[in-house]
Amino acid sequence: MSIIFQYGNGAAVVPATVTEHLKKASKNDLAVLLTLAADRRLADEKDPVAALSAKTGIPVSDVQASLSFWRGTGLIAVGETEQAAPATAPVEKAVAAPTVVTDKGLPVYTSAELADIIDDKSKNMKALIDACQHVIGKVFNAAEVGTIAGMVDYLGLDGEYVLVLLTHCVKIGKKSMRYIEKTALSLYDGGITDAEALAAYLHRIEARAEIEGKIRALYGMGDRKLSQKEKKIIETWIGVMQYGMDMIELAFEANADATHDPNLAYTDSILQRWHAAGYRTPADAERDMAEYRRKKQGEKSFDADDFFEAAVRRAYGEKQ
Repeated sequence: MSIIFQYGNGAAVVPATVTEHLKKASKNDLAVLLTLAADRRLADEKDPVAALSAKTGIPVSDVQASLSFWRGTGLIAVGETEQAAPATAPVEKAVAAPTVVTDKGLPVYTSAELADIIDDKSKNMKALIDACQHVIGKVFNAAEVGTIAGMVDYLGLDGEYVLVLLTHCVKIGKKSMRYIEKTALSLYDGGITDAEALAAYLHRIEARAEIEGKIRALYGMGDRKLSQKEKKIIETWIGVMQYGMDMIELAFEANADATHDPNLAYTDSILQRWHAAGYRTPADAERDMAEYRRKKQGEKSFDADDFFEAAVRRAYGEKQ
């Protein structure tokens, strides 16, 4: 293995382009790059990764991750060290998968690296990029093509996964490739790495968003930002209680009957009671509401009768 700088060969010179990657570079990444720049002999070692590890005190796996990061930015290239031909045929070794460090984002590929990925027929990248451009509705620039390539080459996501994700992002009005990249990395970190799991996850997300939109309309919230308390209440209804709009609308009606001024907190108290009682269907809730109305009507009648009887007794006493 050899490490080749893509800039200069003199003293420890760091190019201005390094500043473009400082936000993503870790302390280890910077230590590896500066150590290489200060002592170019390390790049010529038989095992430069081990040499860098010994020099910096950084574990070998972390050195490999940092080299992968800088390779992705285009500041260094990693190749094979030239060796004399062996007397016998070497035993074929498996090629290790690249170290995925998602908190640093997707790699920044050089033009040559990007061309190699696109030309790799096993990845079917040309057809995928065409399909992605159709979904987003624009022709990609090199950086945007690099994002699609990184999702496939670096994260190991398949074409179906990428298209499902892009379709979802377009559906919610998020066409920025930067947003798509962050979403892909977040999903990858969450263990959602195949198209079937992604589709199921996005279905749940979209269903929740639809219900939240209906709740906003029901309470006349418009597009204003929800308070933390409101978010927590709605998330409890949808995520914890797993109630749909049929139950939420019935609780809203019960709230309106009781106070004539529906609000989330009061509706929440109704749904909390129904959830504790095990009410899962509108029929359960309707029976509870009917019983409440009967009791309320009974209380009103009782109060009116008592008032009437007292009035009669007073009138009768006066006559006597």
